[in-house]
Amino acid sequence: METDLFKKVKDSTENLKSKITDLKDDVWNEEQSSIIQEFKDGGTSKVKSVLENINNSGLLFLKSGYELQTVSVNLGIPPVIVASFHYNNKITEEERTQLLEDIKDQKIIQLIIKCLLKAEDFYDLVSLGNYGLGGVNITLGLTPGITINFIKKANE
Repeated sequence: METDLFKKVKDSTENLKSKITDLKDDVWNEEQSSIIQEFKDGGTSKVKSVLENINNSGLLFLKSGYELQTVSVNLGIPPVIVASFHYNNKITEEERTQLLEDIKDQKIIQLIIKCLLKAEDFYDLVSLGNYGLGGVNITLGLTPGITINFIKKANE
């Protein structure tokens, strides 16, 4: 027989697992395909173009609640770009909608910002006690990825 506490823990764990799986699928369904398409025929000219777009989008990233900190490039076959962002602040749902509308014609930047916003959603979902959302690394290439960095909050 399961105790009430054990059953609650088990149910909570299953619920969290389901939410994480749903979020993971949501993050990569459309974005992964688009990123792969962008990079499958890429060479140094594609990398240069993406880097220019990223470089010219600092204000858009700030509007999303993030600040671009570093950009790394691996010129292997295929090339890979990793953009690292520091989380500054949460934006409202209205601000999200407007920002995504404003950048609908900027494919790569829209993909990056969607990933940043979904990383924030993931953080809100898992909430790690006295750890806050520190930043996010977005990997662009044939194997795209999102790395979410948690940072210990000051004396909480």
